[in-house]
Amino acid sequence: MTRLTENDITDIGTAWTDYERRLHAVTGCGLFELAAGALGLDPARARRETQGLRVGAIPVSSGEGIIGGFAASLASIATHLGFEAEVLPPDAEGFRLARGYDLFIWADDDTYLAENPRTGGVSENGRATGRGFAAALLRMAQGRPGEKRALVLGAGPVGRAGAETLARAGYTTFICDLDRDKAGRACAALPGCVPCVPEDLPTLPRFGLVLDAAPTDRCFPLDRLAPEARIAAPCVPCPWPGRIPADARLWHDPLELGTAVMLLEAACLARA
Repeated sequence: MTRLTENDITDIGTAWTDYERRLHAVTGCGLFELAAGALGLDPARARRETQGLRVGAIPVSSGEGIIGGFAASLASIATHLGFEAEVLPPDAEGFRLARGYDLFIWADDDTYLAENPRTGGVSENGRATGRGFAAALLRMAQGRPGEKRALVLGAGPVGRAGAETLARAGYTTFICDLDRDKAGRACAALPGCVPCVPEDLPTLPRFGLVLDAAPTDRCFPLDRLAPEARIAAPCVPCPWPGRIPADARLWHDPLELGTAVMLLEAACLARA
């Protein structure tokens, strides 16, 4: 999990109207609908099931310490989705109080989870983010002609979950990682996926669909990007703004989409 900084999340909670406008312009839907779709949920039913549920966001001070505004950003995302959310006290006291909530959400240096104390269910950020951004990419690809091919950069938890979603949607999905063995292991568990490293990309046709889940900008030579490419990029920092062709489209956010998928999964689907 990439550690965010306070600057990465400073606008969350202050510009939801603009966020929804931009998301709809790129994907054709809003955050709740996109997150529900990533989980295979009917959005109307999911809204009924989640309205009024109480969410506690717990600040955690272990490791490198609390990121300023992080717990408040989680509460803002939950509130925007229709939950009743608040920031709890940090650390042990927050976890104690969280048992009285329908859901609670927290992160430390290595873990980011949404938990449902009533069902024992847990949603993990890496998988949720991969599914959410792959769903965004599929929405961006609707109605586009041509071969159903996609490229996923990064064979970590986010990339693997995104590749699984794309492959299940019928896309031949290339997983590109700096470590060829890591890419191979990821593809071995995912039918319909093909491993590669950046050095292989010049031998392949240019890609029109890219999910960037890599923690580095060294995975992808820009000349392998199709002119009207669609890119979904949960990576932080995001290397794509200002570098893509004029006709390409990009969706990036640092926290909102992955967190929305986590909350809906923990509320509606997750079991221990």
